[in-house]
Amino acid sequence: MSRSLSPPGGVRPVASVVVAVRGNTAALEGLAAALWAQDVEGDIELIVVDNHPAPVLQPGPAQLGPMACRIVHEPRPGLSRARNIGIGQARGDVVLITDPDARPEPGWASGMIRALQETGAYAAGGKVVPRFTAKNPAEVPAEFMQLFVPPMWPETTAELAAPYWVVGCNLALRRSPRPWFDTRLGVSGRRHLSCEELELTVRAERDGMRVVVVPDAVVHRAIHPADLTARAVAGRAWWHGVSVARLLAIHPDAGIYDSYQLRDALAWTRLVCAGGRRAALADVLRIAGLRAERLRLAWTGLPARVEDIQRALPDDDTKEEIGHG
Repeated sequence: MSRSLSPPGGVRPVASVVVAVRGNTAALEGLAAALWAQDVEGDIELIVVDNHPAPVLQPGPAQLGPMACRIVHEPRPGLSRARNIGIGQARGDVVLITDPDARPEPGWASGMIRALQETGAYAAGGKVVPRFTAKNPAEVPAEFMQLFVPPMWPETTAELAAPYWVVGCNLALRRSPRPWFDTRLGVSGRRHLSCEELELTVRAERDGMRVVVVPDAVVHRAIHPADLTARAVAGRAWWHGVSVARLLAIHPDAGIYDSYQLRDALAWTRLVCAGGRRAALADVLRIAGLRAERLRLAWTGLPARVEDIQRALPDDDTKEEIGHG
């Protein structure tokens, strides 16, 4: 299979992999190697969105290890915005979303594509497992790890429903109707907002489209030592609560949890060991972030969604004319 920038004869690639990068460009070659090992029948294109204020990667055609790619520069910060720009450049019928330091297993791309084809779903979330970049921590409570990866997966492809959820480093979307992430969610600068992929699935289901969870299309999510520091975990938990508050303001009828009870977070059975205390603190901070953002939104309302992203997306027949600067 050829994985070139322009498939022979102008044939569209079967899938477009979109990855936004800001600060972790060194991880891209490892991702490219994992993509090159995929067993898809057809061509895969890789679109890298450089989300630094000034380009760190040269826009245009490039080579990452064995993988040809296309680099696009988006100076405005924000993971959702950067992914939207990459999706706008995609030519494949399926758009696969992942992260620079994520590592898909062989069979990932074909598994995600097959799940969409066999179920008729609009979106699919694949299984995500942790990949510790240093020695595994001796004790990481399951509740604590829920800040990084879902703890449960179905045995076979299933409809998205509790207790399952999707993660942005392992997501497949049909290119039509064109998907987009809400720019009021997703990491932006120092704000570790999240839930952009959850908002997309809530919106898709609201519009009558299916979303499925795929247990046999696996991506390993990098968890670095810096992610496990007390400060980093506290920030992640706080911003997750803020993100859930925003999501519920966007979709008040969404069938997701709106808070934990403090009495549950601080149950004495959790406080008898160090791991339980860390998990309890994370839950308290998540509740605090949710409640604080609810109060703020009651006063200020939701920020405006960045509509110019959608206006900037080209029609299918003009994609090739878009500049990369």
